[in-house]
Amino acid sequence: MRKRIELYPRQHEFVFAPERFTSFIGGIGSGKSYAGAVKGIVKAGQRKCLGVVTAPTYTMLQDATLRIYQDLLGDALVKFNKNEMLATLPNRSEILFRSTEHPDRLRGPSISWWHGDEGALYDAKVWPIMIGRLREASRAGEAWITTTPRGRNWLYERQNEIRIFRAATRDNPYLDREFVQSLEASYTGLFAR
Repeated sequence: MRKRIELYPRQHEFVFAPERFTSFIGGIGSGKSYAGAVKGIVKAGQRKCLGVVTAPTYTMLQDATLRIYQDLLGDALVKFNKNEMLATLPNRSEILFRSTEHPDRLRGPSISWWHGDEGALYDAKVWPIMIGRLREASRAGEAWITTTPRGRNWLYERQNEIRIFRAATRDNPYLDREFVQSLEASYTGLFAR
């Protein structure tokens, strides 16, 4: 049984953006990681390819990002090798799941796409390492970052290279309004913004 995927307009715009480098920056629950995973699954479904999904730590990867991919893939996930952190799809596309804790360990594979989740927490050298991997089948691959805003970091410094999509928590129509109201009541100042 296939899972029904629903996107609100900003997510849809991000998932199907034609630019090679994009980023979805949003508040808690804005659906940024979800949209990033949908984009990865769309890319993996277009043709047999290798994609990489990263998170700042393996704990974050396993607790959040990987779970989103597994949930969205459902029965379309033919195989998941936990030791290799490798998912295989029906068209033989593969998705590697990696941590960015040791950026130099990301060197090596030629890939078609990269999804960096919570990218604002990455070391600045992750970006050049990963875009250097986007060369599978001699094609220039795509990269996208999904993240909560974290001030003026490496992503801010590269904003001229990347098309940025922004969303607030309240923009996600699939969130329970009571949840959104509890955040609005609890958060103040810069953190709320």
